[in-house]
Amino acid sequence: MEELVKENILKPKQENSHKIKMKLIAALSLLIIGISANAQNKRFSYEYKFIPDSTNISDVKTEIMNLDVTAEGSKFYSYTVYNSDSIMKVDLEKQLSATGAINIKSDMRKGLVQYSISKKYPKYEVFLHNRILSDFYKVSDERPIEWKISSEKQKIGEWMTQKAETDFAGRHWIAWFTTDIPIQDGPYKFHGLPGLIVRLEDQTKSHLFSLQGVKNINSIPGDVFGAKEIAVNSKQYSKLLRDYENDPTKGLKQMQMGGVTMIMKDGQNNHMKDQEGRLKAAMKKNNNKIELNTAK
Repeated sequence: MEELVKENILKPKQENSHKIKMKLIAALSLLIIGISANAQNKRFSYEYKFIPDSTNISDVKTEIMNLDVTAEGSKFYSYTVYNSDSIMKVDLEKQLSATGAINIKSDMRKGLVQYSISKKYPKYEVFLHNRILSDFYKVSDERPIEWKISSEKQKIGEWMTQKAETDFAGRHWIAWFTTDIPIQDGPYKFHGLPGLIVRLEDQTKSHLFSLQGVKNINSIPGDVFGAKEIAVNSKQYSKLLRDYENDPTKGLKQMQMGGVTMIMKDGQNNHMKDQEGRLKAAMKKNNNKIELNTAK
């Protein structure tokens, strides 16, 4: 009888101890998983120097670009554009709350690189995200990047790197990658080397990406305004781009009213001609794009 009483007294204590132990193990497991997942979330910041106009090589532009990497994929985008969009969104929300209307100022959006690139692991599916007038596009790019890896090595900053070369979209590119960071990714659409690309430059020295720093992040930021994208392939996007470049104000001349397309008369849109002239002049100066050849 005495033994039975002791057993009944000790049993709940043993069960409670077991439950506490299991909870501690579960909590520790979640902590380890969280640390492991967070360790995979990295931001690689690149300095991007480029020459937009091949007839004016002294005019070199600079933009800070982020390559955010998680276990699922990566996103390459302009820090300046993302930051200014975030500030602009807050400002517009304040305007709407206070007055019921918004006033978008011409100097609100900053940054030169308006597109972003995403890659989906493990197949490294590549997508360009860009806007033409009021439409946002998600453009799949299935062109392979074939690297020729050299035995040549050099130290760049704190990283020991190795040389590789490839031809892509009408340019010859020279990359320096490091196996010290075993991530097969890099700036823009480039990927597929045995380590992270530390430096990338085209042969004409018109476009140069240089790794500046690395930090941990919690997650990849989404689109600030949550824009709905239209999915197209490279050939479809190339045609849309050519149509826009031929007539950059076509979309502004047309208004959709009740499902009917209303086309403004020439007398009503003389200012459009001036705007078209300005846009075409700007396009002419932007003749040294990162991709010289697009899908046809």
